[in-house]
Amino acid sequence: MAYSTLLSAVTNTLKRYEMLPENAAVLVGFSGGADSVTLLSVLDTLSSGAGDVPPFSLYAVHVNHSIRGEEADRDEAFCEQFCEARNIPLYVRKVDVPSLARRTGESEETCGRRVRYEVFEELVDLLCEDGFAWDEVRIATAHTASDNAETMLFHLARGTGLSGLTGIPPVRKNIIRPLITCTREEVEAYCGEAGLTFVKDSTNTDRTLSRNRIRYESLTALKAVNEAAVSNMARTAETLRRDADYFDRQTKRLLQTALCEPDAYDTTVLNAAEDAVLVRALGDCITAFAGIQAEQRHVETVLAWLREGAKFKQLQVPGGAYVTLAGERMLLHWPKEPPVEAPRAFRQVEAEDGEVRFFSGEPSPLMVRLRKVEKNDADFRALLLEKPLDYDKIDFNFEVRTRAPGDVFAPQGRGIRKKLKTLYQEEGVPVEERNDRVILEQEGQIAWLEGFGAAEGFAASEDSTTLWSVEVIR
Repeated sequence: MAYSTLLSAVTNTLKRYEMLPENAAVLVGFSGGADSVTLLSVLDTLSSGAGDVPPFSLYAVHVNHSIRGEEADRDEAFCEQFCEARNIPLYVRKVDVPSLARRTGESEETCGRRVRYEVFEELVDLLCEDGFAWDEVRIATAHTASDNAETMLFHLARGTGLSGLTGIPPVRKNIIRPLITCTREEVEAYCGEAGLTFVKDSTNTDRTLSRNRIRYESLTALKAVNEAAVSNMARTAETLRRDADYFDRQTKRLLQTALCEPDAYDTTVLNAAEDAVLVRALGDCITAFAGIQAEQRHVETVLAWLREGAKFKQLQVPGGAYVTLAGERMLLHWPKEPPVEAPRAFRQVEAEDGEVRFFSGEPSPLMVRLRKVEKNDADFRALLLEKPLDYDKIDFNFEVRTRAPGDVFAPQGRGIRKKLKTLYQEEGVPVEERNDRVILEQEGQIAWLEGFGAAEGFAASEDSTTLWSVEVIR
C-alpha cells in the first residue's frame, strides 16, 4: 500500500504544480539517504511516462562534502552502486567543504549548501550544452513534508513573517520538490515495501544541531498532541502561501503606483496603503536596491517615519545604501563615493615553488598569494568554485594593484562589462573597502577582482589543466 500511495502522491504533486515541462531533464540531488533514494526510485519509475506524467530524462547528482570522512566515502560508493544497477547517469563531485568554509568564513552547513547548488548549476549548463534548453532542465531535491514542518518551526523560533511560515515552496524557479506532500514516515515505509536500502547520516542524530532538536523534540511533542501534525502543518503552509502570493501582488502594485522617478517613491501613495502591504513594500524595495535582505528593524523605523509624516529623515541599511525621506519623496540612494585613491604599490617577494607573492606595506600590510594548482591536485575541483584564474591565460607581465579611475570588470558568465563603482554598489560592497580591493590586471584588462574572482575570458574551468588560486591576506 505504501508503494502505490506514495507513487500516486508524487504523481499528483508533479502535475498539480506543473513541475515538469515537455522533454524535461531532471537532475536529482542524491545523498543516498531514505528521502533521496525514494525520490530517485519514484522518478525512475515515472520517467518513461507512467502516471500520465510527460516522459523525461533522469540524472543523479552526488556531492561528497568530505565532512564525515569514511562515512562520506561510503555514501558516495552506495550512490554509485545504486545508479549503476538502474542505469541512471550519476555525476559525482567531491569538495573539501571544511577547508573551503575556513577560507570563506562561512559555516560548514552554509558552505555545503552553496556548493551543492553551484554544482547543480554547473551541471545545468552541461545539459544545455548537450542540447536541452535552459527552461527544460529541473533540479529535484528530496525535501519532504517533515522537512517543511521543521523549517516552519525553525523560522517561527527565530522570528519571522508570513513568508517564513510558508515553509519550503514546492517549486522555486527551476528547483522542484516532488516529495513535499509526503512525510518522512511514509518515505521510510515506501523503502521498506519496495525493498530499497539507504545510508544513514550520523550527524542526523546530533541533538546539538538546531534542526535535529526540532526533529526529535519539538515535532515529537507536537505529534503526541496530534499524530497528523506534520500533514496539518503542510496544509497550513499551503494556505499561508496563497495568502503570501496575494500580498505579493498587492505589494508589487503599490510600488508600481508610488514610483515617481527611478528609486524614488511618492510618500502620499505609500501612506495610503495598509501596514500589512506597506511593510512588505518597504522591505522589497530596500532589498532590491541594496542587494541585501532588509532588516525588519529598519523597515519598522521607516514605516514609523512615514506614519508620523516626517519630512526629512535618513537611515543607512545593510549593504551601505540609504533610505531618505525628503518632503513628499522617499529616496533610495548610495552614499557619495570617496575619491579614488592612488593605487597601492606592490612588490614581488620570495615564495615557495608553485607560488608567486606580492606585498604592499602602505597604508596597511597586505599580501597577495598566487598558488599554482594542477588538475590532479586533490583540491582542484573545490577551488573551481572560487572562480580562479586559468593558468594558461595569465602571463608573468600582469600587474597587482588596487582600483583606478575608469576601471571596468567583466563578471564571469554574464556577458557584460561594468564600472567598478556600479558593480560595488549592486553587490553591497562597503564604501570604506572599495579603494583597497585587490585587482590583477593583464594587458589593460582586469583579469581578477577580489570578492568576484576571475573575469570573463580569464576564468578556469573543468577543461583547464592548471589554475591560479588567488588569496588576499590582510
